[in-house]
Amino acid sequence: MESVLPFESMVPSTGFEPVAFCSGGRRSILWATRANHRPLAEHALYHIAARIRDQPTEISLAHGRTLVILNPAARHGEAEKLVPTISRLLANVPHDMEITTHTGHATQLAAEAEAYGLIVAAGGDGTVHEVLNGIMRHPAAARPVLGVLPTGSGNDTRRTLGISTDLAQAALQLTTGTRRRFDVGVCNGIYFNNSFAAGLDAKVTAKAVEYKATTGRSGLWLYLSTLLNVLFTDLSSFKLRIRFDDAKQPIRTDTLIVAVTIGPTYGGGFFIAPDAIPDDGLFDVCMIDPLGLPEALCRLPFVVMGRHTRMKPVHMSRHTSLRIECDEHLPAQIDGEILLEKAYDIEILPGAIECVVPRRD
Repeated sequence: MESVLPFESMVPSTGFEPVAFCSGGRRSILWATRANHRPLAEHALYHIAARIRDQPTEISLAHGRTLVILNPAARHGEAEKLVPTISRLLANVPHDMEITTHTGHATQLAAEAEAYGLIVAAGGDGTVHEVLNGIMRHPAAARPVLGVLPTGSGNDTRRTLGISTDLAQAALQLTTGTRRRFDVGVCNGIYFNNSFAAGLDAKVTAKAVEYKATTGRSGLWLYLSTLLNVLFTDLSSFKLRIRFDDAKQPIRTDTLIVAVTIGPTYGGGFFIAPDAIPDDGLFDVCMIDPLGLPEALCRLPFVVMGRHTRMKPVHMSRHTSLRIECDEHLPAQIDGEILLEKAYDIEILPGAIECVVPRRD
């Protein structure tokens, strides 16, 4: 028998290929053997593609041609196998597809995509980050709309936009969705759509790159296991000077983490700023005081669930800009990309990007 699995489930061993499947209102990825089940796999894919064909594709009609930028390295290289599936799912939507070949390629492709009204990032948060930075190079009046097909591992952007983890469902949402404006952050000239964080979090992000390659982990489990490693081996704080908004003088603080977010989650599902609203024109800032190892371990589950905001070592606030300075190089991450500077200037750009989100009937 064929096995029907959610897209976020573990990819089967070689000899299987992913196709879209729809049954009883549930849309999933069906992994079928290439040799024995090609007819059934083709049949399932035909039905979901037909459903998309029958839907009113007002996104494509409103914006002209669509460019899909796919990162084949997403989800440990499994995303490359989804190219035929995505092409079939979007067969009724006029589109082109580009496959990235190196870091920064998605930014370049999006920046040069002047003939497209909709640019779809097919990958994880890193792919979305690159595509966003390419889109933001377009003049505001001619800026393409951003769409997301979540084929990566972290997918915090997907959570913020309300996109399904299921590829077939996400394709339906893309073709039948509506547009909504979201805020964009900019830090030292680099744009971000979800989060900036300095201190402990950046150490975790850097270590996660190694863990992802050596363990095959992804998403929340990758971030959580990496965090535990850093807590046991490098639990140190940083002495910072932070100036919020238009304040004339900075505050001086010894801080474990400074997280500046647009959406509520980062790290593959940590609710670091559970009350964040991605289109209110404000950053949600979470600062955590230095903690000992036992205290950090006790509080960690509450951070995962977003139940930490009223704890004494935690300081939540909202701002439109901030400048962070440190006498030493301060590790930071911006949408999962590592930075190492002594100063960070961060500003919010309200409603700077239009995204496709699921339609609310």
